[in-house]
Amino acid sequence: MISPEKLKILVVGDIMLDKYVIGEVSRISPEAPVPIVNISEEYCTLGGCGNVVRNIRNMGAEVDCLASIGGDYSGKKVLDEITRIGANSLIFIGSDITTVKERIVSDQRQVQMLRIDRESTRSVYTDTPINILETVKVNDYNMIVVSDYAKGMITHELMQYLKATNKPIIVDPKPVNGYLYNGVYMITPNEPEWHTMKVSSAYNLSNISFFLITKGKDGMELIETGGDECWEIGANPVEIYNVSGAGDTVIAVMAVCISMGYNELDSACIANKCAAYVVTQPGTSSITKHRFMEILKDYKKGNM
Repeated sequence: MISPEKLKILVVGDIMLDKYVIGEVSRISPEAPVPIVNISEEYCTLGGCGNVVRNIRNMGAEVDCLASIGGDYSGKKVLDEITRIGANSLIFIGSDITTVKERIVSDQRQVQMLRIDRESTRSVYTDTPINILETVKVNDYNMIVVSDYAKGMITHELMQYLKATNKPIIVDPKPVNGYLYNGVYMITPNEPEWHTMKVSSAYNLSNISFFLITKGKDGMELIETGGDECWEIGANPVEIYNVSGAGDTVIAVMAVCISMGYNELDSACIANKCAAYVVTQPGTSSITKHRFMEILKDYKKGNM
């Protein structure tokens, strides 16, 4: 097996800034029947494809991030976070604004009370990311991960360019863009996305080697199209704290494990276990290096 530290993975997608405002609720506003949150803490983390990048870095692999931001304060925060986690930035200013998801959370109740989104879904000018890719050594990548949130980064022209590299591509899809994914190695839809894509985009889903359907409390389903094989992977019983980012962890672990030399089924079982850890953590969480290595050890010993 190749160690994660010897891998290099390209992540392409819609990057976001996840902002958390934490406080306590002790009374209702006299102005309207709404709770008053007394803020005790605020922090930001990478969201969207940025959380995939964070997961991959946490596992020890080198990772390049190609994404678009706005020329604003939130965009600067995204760049600061990319630098802080030790990822390589191929990020450019090509969006009207940087996508921000701000969550108001009551610490006492451990519940998300409100989410405020700031975003633009205008398609990014395709020449810019392609020109950036022309400056890097694409052959150095073990895998390409496409994290599509349908915010404008993933276009037909960019997907065609990525496919022409002949590198294995794993896509976290959005059904509206189903027609873009023909010919990729694997897609990882959740169950609602899978049903939507089967109904509305079945004629578009062609030449894809594997589908990994994430099914929440029911685990995962891995489908190999060429051999017409299907495996059900049972869920790990855990106390779910927050499902935000679990899909990001799954696709990140699949990219790392397959690049290390694990087969698709083994990789899916490991990703399933990693996702079970992530949903027990608050906020948009990611797998840690320590926990990832523990899970790999358990899997090698047959303890999973």
